[in-house]
Amino acid sequence: MAAKKARELLVTVDEASEEPLYRQVYLQVREAITRNRIAAGDKLPSIRKLSQTLQVSHTTIEQAYLQLSVEGYVRNVPRSGYVVEALDTKFLRIPIPDNEPGVRRAEADRSCNAFYAENAAGGAVKYDFSYANLQPDSFPLKTWRSLTNDVLYANTAPDLARYSYTHEPNNLRRALARHLNQTRGVNCMPEQVVVQAGTDGALATIFQLLDRKKHVIGLEEPGYATVREVAQRLGFKLVPIPSNQGTDAFIEALYRHNPKVVFTTPSHQFPTGNVLPLEGRTELLKWAQKANGVIIEDDSCNEYRYNTSPIPSLQSLDVNNRVIYLCNVSKVLSPALRISYMVLPPKFLGRYLRVFNYAHPAVSWLDQEVLARFISEGHWDAHVRKMAKGNHRRHDLLLQNLHEQFGDMVSISGADAGMHLYVGVKNGMTQRDLVRTAYEQGANVYSTARFWFANPAEQDKLMLGFSAIADADIAPGVAALRNAWLPEG
Repeated sequence: MAAKKARELLVTVDEASEEPLYRQVYLQVREAITRNRIAAGDKLPSIRKLSQTLQVSHTTIEQAYLQLSVEGYVRNVPRSGYVVEALDTKFLRIPIPDNEPGVRRAEADRSCNAFYAENAAGGAVKYDFSYANLQPDSFPLKTWRSLTNDVLYANTAPDLARYSYTHEPNNLRRALARHLNQTRGVNCMPEQVVVQAGTDGALATIFQLLDRKKHVIGLEEPGYATVREVAQRLGFKLVPIPSNQGTDAFIEALYRHNPKVVFTTPSHQFPTGNVLPLEGRTELLKWAQKANGVIIEDDSCNEYRYNTSPIPSLQSLDVNNRVIYLCNVSKVLSPALRISYMVLPPKFLGRYLRVFNYAHPAVSWLDQEVLARFISEGHWDAHVRKMAKGNHRRHDLLLQNLHEQFGDMVSISGADAGMHLYVGVKNGMTQRDLVRTAYEQGANVYSTARFWFANPAEQDKLMLGFSAIADADIAPGVAALRNAWLPEG
């Protein structure tokens, strides 16, 4: 297309504007093109002429024209100058949509049963019986900052300038393998430890090693809702395995539903707090061998046992490599770090290395290196002792106050471990009413409705956490619950 004669353009510049001069020119010429004030094939004024007219530097106009050329509004024709391209200017004039109304509707429609809503509600009241958050001042900030500085001041420039791939397991995987072997009896090599971004990230990775057409997943009910959410997003079928009816019912459901994968929290069942006894563990492992099944063991909260020693992991009893071990640092160190890890049996490790051959590390090199030092230098063990001591104290305070304020009006399971109690309230209210009336009295308690997927939730059961609430707020917080649930008492 032959270039036409250069068109006159009304372009002005404001020396006092914060907008760079070249951008002022660029924006005005772009608008002239999209508004059809200059058409396809028209020449722009020469750089020399426009710079003289506007009394700006040659470089200013050149930079503006170059930006227009890079974006495709014009092209530079040798010995002719910049020429307007043939564009769909009608499309370019369509106004940018106002997304705010749609965004607000999407936010308003978001499920109020989701964890984010529960967490937000807890932050809005005086007495938050959270089962997931930690004490506001619990993070070992001084130690973490010191270790971070040590890592950064070491000769780390090459590590920060490249992707963190190594032929050998990194420091964190080695530290975790030693720690798991010593504290949980986990049988693994560092190569089997895979660091992930949060438990949901680890679950998504594990499920991608399975076949959704063949692998039906057995999920404890009530059970960890994140497992259901991740599995359903990836198209897996779920079957319920009752976690509140005893070991016999649990094992019987496995043989009846015949899943190929079962997710379980045997050391402290979530949310009931029940412990799967040794007989149940051996039966579960026998089922996996007979059914050619896979067990995903979530060992979260294993650090918190208050009147007995820790229970060995299920993986430590596994002689057939049927257990995928899963844990995280959220319950002890920080939920905000989003660091979890899994231990893969050799067969699944080989599958992982094939399927995720091109995947980048899920957690940053710096976070992994600092956590490795935190564990290796003994800070983790000291921090666990501190956190367990504080949780033990609050656990006892909450139990004491519940018994004093409610007596036989409440039933409690899950005591002596974890970060919450599983509480039944015998006043005839539904979960929704229990949560609502507590909130009206300035206390947030947590429904179990989203932990059920095949059967109705137990309407009188709630979760009362003690990991985040201040010691001094427990007694008045329980008094607020009594005012909400036993107003005539």
